[in-house]
Amino acid sequence: MQPLNFAVIGAGNIGKIHAQAIQHIPDARVSVVCSRTEAPGRALADACDAAWEADYNVAVQRADVDVVAICTPSGSHAEIAIAAAQAGKHILIEKPIDITLARVDSIINAAQRAKVVLACVFPRRFSGGVHKAKAALDAGRLGRLTLADVYVNWFRPQAYYAGSWRGTWALDGGGALMNQAIHNIDLLQWLVGPVASVIGRTATLAHEMETEDTATALLTFQNGALGLIQGATSSWPGDPARVELHGDRGTIVIEEGKITVWKLADAAAGEEAAMLNLEETQSSGAADPTAIGFEMHRRQIVDLIEAIREHRPPMIEGPEARKSVEIIRAIYRSAAENRSVSLALAE
Repeated sequence: MQPLNFAVIGAGNIGKIHAQAIQHIPDARVSVVCSRTEAPGRALADACDAAWEADYNVAVQRADVDVVAICTPSGSHAEIAIAAAQAGKHILIEKPIDITLARVDSIINAAQRAKVVLACVFPRRFSGGVHKAKAALDAGRLGRLTLADVYVNWFRPQAYYAGSWRGTWALDGGGALMNQAIHNIDLLQWLVGPVASVIGRTATLAHEMETEDTATALLTFQNGALGLIQGATSSWPGDPARVELHGDRGTIVIEEGKITVWKLADAAAGEEAAMLNLEETQSSGAADPTAIGFEMHRRQIVDLIEAIREHRPPMIEGPEARKSVEIIRAIYRSAAENRSVSLALAE
């Protein structure tokens, strides 16, 4: 069976991580790198023994492309994804899938019309600890779920935003929530279930930027549990992101994908130690966005390849990726209008 050929659209930090992950998969290869800026595009293409294209419309039409990996600013995803779908290519999109629900829905509809596989990148879902927590929750081992919280208290210097698309409404779609905390917001909704309503507050406290660098939200889940989201790029030096799950029969804490607390009333002998030692501590983007590594991306790309080969949905397809965007948009609306906002949103 021939390897699947990938076009990596975008030669920035995340494009490099995608390319590195693909190069560590025997069933995949980078055939094209697309970047409007020639120097970084050619450099990454040369490192992958791939061609370089300046125009994504040309790249997605190439015969030597099976999958298009979109690694461009968040607010540019829809146009590229729709072009890829219309060219009959499968699609892998970095988080968020796009920055408004209308744009997200346009991507989902285009992929469905073209009958191509669409996946969105949330690599934390591919850690072993996260799957153990999901199994425990689904089995009811935490009892009645009471609290489910996310803490992403990270730091970025002003230079991260200066002269960049980051922290803009048009291309980033938000700040600390839409860009950084979205990974763990996705984990929270996947683990706990749908969010019924949010009360949000956002502020820009430590940077010169359009969007928020500090945010908090109170959540009510459909199952009755309450929750908290904290997302920031204003918290020096930056702490590892964590998800806390509490019920009347147990508590699980996941830090950067690794289980750090496993206290269940029905735990077997040795279970807690086994869960705490399930895997090594994973890299964190708490202070450096380039420090995340590529292993979880590699696992997700393998899932996408298997989905294409087996004619099944990928683990994180378009409608699933939409959920975290909807939660964040609801928080922004709540903060702007100073009221509780119920989901589901149309925009």
